[in-house]
Amino acid sequence: MRNKIKRLFETPKKAALSIVCVLAILLFLGTGTVYAADAIAKSTAIGAENAQNFAFADAGIDPAAAKIVRTEFGFEHGQFVYEVEFVADGTEYEYWIKSSDGTVVKKEIEIVTQDGAHKVATAEITADEAKEIALADAGLTVSDVTFTEEKLDLDDSTSVYELKFYTSEKKYEYEINATTGAVFSKSTEAIAAQNPPAQQPVTSAANSEKPATATPAKGTQSNSNASSGSSQIGVEAAKNKALADAGLSASAVTFTKARLDYDDRIAVYDVEFYTSTHEYEYEINASTGAVHDKSVEAFKGTVAKPGNNGSNSNTGNYISVDKAKEIAVGKAGLSVSGVTFQKAKLDYDDGRAVYEIEFFSGGVEYECEVDASTGAILDYSSEREHR
Repeated sequence: MRNKIKRLFETPKKAALSIVCVLAILLFLGTGTVYAADAIAKSTAIGAENAQNFAFADAGIDPAAAKIVRTEFGFEHGQFVYEVEFVADGTEYEYWIKSSDGTVVKKEIEIVTQDGAHKVATAEITADEAKEIALADAGLTVSDVTFTEEKLDLDDSTSVYELKFYTSEKKYEYEINATTGAVFSKSTEAIAAQNPPAQQPVTSAANSEKPATATPAKGTQSNSNASSGSSQIGVEAAKNKALADAGLSASAVTFTKARLDYDDRIAVYDVEFYTSTHEYEYEINASTGAVHDKSVEAFKGTVAKPGNNGSNSNTGNYISVDKAKEIAVGKAGLSVSGVTFQKAKLDYDDGRAVYEIEFFSGGVEYECEVDASTGAILDYSSEREHR
């Protein structure tokens, strides 16, 4: 065997031909490996349509308002992605969407002005990094807040992430420089004054800064929030008060709302939940825990489910509300962890049990009606959030 290999290189001509053959074989094998990897990645990918939906959701664009320019599967910077380009509302968007899970790897936005010029919004940091910066500046954590908006935009030709979120007491709006990560602008507004005196009207306090030149001490705001709400019973205690008044247990109901609000300048917790037959709405005094207001409504057209001996006391033959949520967000090409739910409740429509699901993501509001028995989507719509 060794002698045979030596004979392949015994003359310069034979050596040159042998080297060319070896390189050709190696090139063929390498190309085959690339093609095999590409085929495997495509077979497990989310698909071009889902990639487009992830891009639409991140941009806050109604799919019906977008014109697709190009969607291609490719390999960029060590990972497989879908390159999605589309145009909507005079703006050109280019996205790299990770093919395995829909993560936004890169995005670029070109705004076409009236004079035909192009202004480009680009990002060096991710949206999640921008959210962390805003929360750190506010002295909050992600578990303290609910985000209502996050998008890449231009402000005076500067690329910024526009972020909106709220706690039980305040609303926050931030612009984070998408290149440097600096706080570009911010504003804070009280939802309502804490336990205001009866003789004084409730006013909103706002504090705006632009640009941000100094960051307040990280603990300042959170300490203020904690002390201002220290006399309140807390949302979990309010839920338990409502359940006790209704004579129900937490395992027998599905909560759709539990948040701090104000009624005639009195701090209350709005608590809403439902069983298979009734919907409950409570207002619990945030200081004393007393029932401030309540209403109970039987579902219209309530019908007995087969196999329940004529009883409507449970939903044994229905899909769960969590399953209905999965179906609804799946229709939008999104994931449950990537959206904020506004409503998820069991209702009855013409004698049929349905789940009414409402949620939003990326500036788009979605509404979906899911058949509680079969999981079929009965109605679906999406609309860009009006601001």
